[in-house]
Amino acid sequence: MLDGKLRIAPTCYHVLHQVPVMTAHEMNFFYDEGLKSADGSPGYEILHDSMVPFGLEKLGISQAMKEKSVDIALDVQSRTIFYQRARGADLYIISGWRNQHTNLWIGPPHIKSLLDLKGKRVGISDFNSIRHWAIQIQLKKAGLDLERDVEWVRIGVNSKLHMDAIRSGRVECAPVPPWYAEDLLKEGCNSLVSPAEQYPDGRPERIIAATGRILEERPDLVKSFLKGMIRSYWFVRDMPKNYEYITNLEKRLRLISPDPEERIVTHGPRTERDLEAMPFPLDGRATGFEDMLKEEERLGELNYNVPPIEEVCAQDLVDEAFKELRARKELDAEYQRVKKIADRWGY
Repeated sequence: MLDGKLRIAPTCYHVLHQVPVMTAHEMNFFYDEGLKSADGSPGYEILHDSMVPFGLEKLGISQAMKEKSVDIALDVQSRTIFYQRARGADLYIISGWRNQHTNLWIGPPHIKSLLDLKGKRVGISDFNSIRHWAIQIQLKKAGLDLERDVEWVRIGVNSKLHMDAIRSGRVECAPVPPWYAEDLLKEGCNSLVSPAEQYPDGRPERIIAATGRILEERPDLVKSFLKGMIRSYWFVRDMPKNYEYITNLEKRLRLISPDPEERIVTHGPRTERDLEAMPFPLDGRATGFEDMLKEEERLGELNYNVPPIEEVCAQDLVDEAFKELRARKELDAEYQRVKKIADRWGY
């Protein structure tokens, strides 16, 4: 802690990754859940610049947290923490952030399976992104060579651009959310991979990490933070009730982003479906590590002594936080609304 305040920072530069934490801040969830100093002032500070350049977090996250005196890192790839722990970093997974890979991988009518992608172009949001990682796993399973058999095309994070790229023939495969995929399937396109069916136990795409020092010295503040984040997850997915606030928050965050691509809203306003289907876990937990590590091994990424899951995860505080929130009657109606949403989407 610097100056007695819990320091929270995003790992990634993507604006959407700041929406949950800023919701918790602006709705006073953090403060109301006890994240305050002895004098009654907020007991936390949120940094807004990403800690490491995109794609380099696996190597640089622990050093970045040390140099910036960050206690809690948001939106970290789970494999990053396993790699860092294997090298002695004092970092632990304390909660989930994105806990499912939600996109279907869609191909045009003439592409019937992943094998048909040999010699073809595959669209991804960005190199070394979650979507790039996800499709590499599936192509490897199908027996394709990731370097020689496909051409990678960066088409950005906007799902509508992915749909346009498929329709125009710019790529022969791209990730598309299920609600948009329905339209493409009606046009004769094919679903090549359905991750929601493949990962019934969830998939810890991104998690929240904390230093061992803060967990040991101030677990009370960490639990208050986690309560605020869980309430934020509920809030973001509570549609249509909170739609106007969330879309306006994203606009405001984009206006202050230093990245030129992130400053421009190319996709138009997000729909209610976009927001309610965000894979923020309602109980705050990160799950599915066993399957994730197996797939990482198939890709040849586990070229180090992988520490046991129980030595990397410290989710006792998030379990306590969720249990305490569920015991509060005044929050039950909100939880029941988002529980129905989560049941509908399957996560």
